[in-house]
Amino acid sequence: MNFVKTQFSNLTRYSRLTFHALGRSLPWGRFTLYALLFCLVSPAAAQTPADANAEFFLKAPQDQPLTVGDRVTLRLEVTHPADSQVTLPDVPEQWGPFEVVEQTPPESVENDNGTTTSGKDIVVTLFEPGEYQTPPLVVTHSMADGSQEELGTPVVQLAITSILTDDTELRDLKPQAELPLPPIWPWVVATILLSIFVLGLLAGVALWLYDRRRRRVDLELAPVPFVDPRPPEIIALTELDRIEGLNLPARNEIKEHYSLVDICLRRYIEGRYQIPALEQTSAELRTAFRKSGTLAEDAAGFMDIFSESDLVKFARYVPHADNVNNLVNRARHIVHVTTPQVVAAPEEPAALEAEVMP
Repeated sequence: MNFVKTQFSNLTRYSRLTFHALGRSLPWGRFTLYALLFCLVSPAAAQTPADANAEFFLKAPQDQPLTVGDRVTLRLEVTHPADSQVTLPDVPEQWGPFEVVEQTPPESVENDNGTTTSGKDIVVTLFEPGEYQTPPLVVTHSMADGSQEELGTPVVQLAITSILTDDTELRDLKPQAELPLPPIWPWVVATILLSIFVLGLLAGVALWLYDRRRRRVDLELAPVPFVDPRPPEIIALTELDRIEGLNLPARNEIKEHYSLVDICLRRYIEGRYQIPALEQTSAELRTAFRKSGTLAEDAAGFMDIFSESDLVKFARYVPHADNVNNLVNRARHIVHVTTPQVVAAPEEPAALEAEVMP
C-alpha cells in the first residue's frame, strides 16, 4: 500500500509539471491533460486494494426471534489485500455471558479485485432472556511490508426471549388421550407355546416316574434266580448227558447240537475260572484264558471246540460225522481233565488198629 501511494504521488507531481508546461504553450492544454490524467489514474485507483476491513454479524435471519437455548451462529469476516495475512482470534468457551458451543477453523477465499476474505463461524448460546451484546474481538492484520495493525470488530446486539408465554387465559380441559392398544396376538402365541412346553415337560416327568415305578415292580415280582449249589463239573456232565439224550445229530440238527455243547462248556468255564465266557467272543475268551493263568493245554481243548462251533454256527461249515458224534465225549474229556483232583486225607493209625483187631 505504501508503494502504491508513493507511485501515485510521483505521478501526480510529474503531471503537474507537465500541466504547467503545456498550459503555457497550448490553449486548452491544461484541461485536456487533466482529463487524460483522470482517465489513466481512475482505473489504477479503482484496482488498488483497499485496507483490511473487519465485519462481525449475525448469520441467522434477523426476522426470526431468538429464544433461550438456541444455537446462534455469528460470522467474523476480514477482507484484506491478497499479499497480507490476518489472525482470527480463538474465542474461549465462556465468552462473557455467552457460552461458545462451537467455532469453525478459519478459511480464506480470494476475491476478483485482488483481495482475500478470511472468516470463521462462532456458535454461541444463552440460557437467560434479555438484551445482550458481544464482547469486542481484535483481529491482527500482518501487512506485506512486515508491519502489523489491530482491527476491532463491530458489536452484535442480540435479543433473547423466553420460551414460556404469559398466556393466562383459562381453557377447557383437554379430553383424555386414547393410546392405541398393542396387538394381543403375540401374547396369545407366547401363551400357547409356553403351555405346550409346560404340558410336555409334565408329561415327560410323569412318563419317567411311571417307568421307574414299573421297573421297581418288575424287580420286586421277578423270580429269584436259581443258583445251583452243585460243583461246576457235576452241572456240566449232567447237561452233557441231557444233550446226548436229545440225539440231535440223528435229526440232522447239527447247528443246535454244537450250540448246546458250546453253551454248556462256557457255563462250566464261568463256574470253574470265574471268567464271563457267555458274554465274550472266542477271541476275547482266548485272551481271558491267557490273563487268568489257565494251563495252555486246558485252554487249547476249550478253544478247539469253540472254534469248530463258530464255523458251524456262523460259516455254514459241515463237520465230519465222526466229529459230530464224538463232540459230547470230547466235552466230557475236557471237563474231567480240568476238574481239580481231591486227595483223600490219610487215616490215623489208631483207627487202623481198631479196624484190624477182632
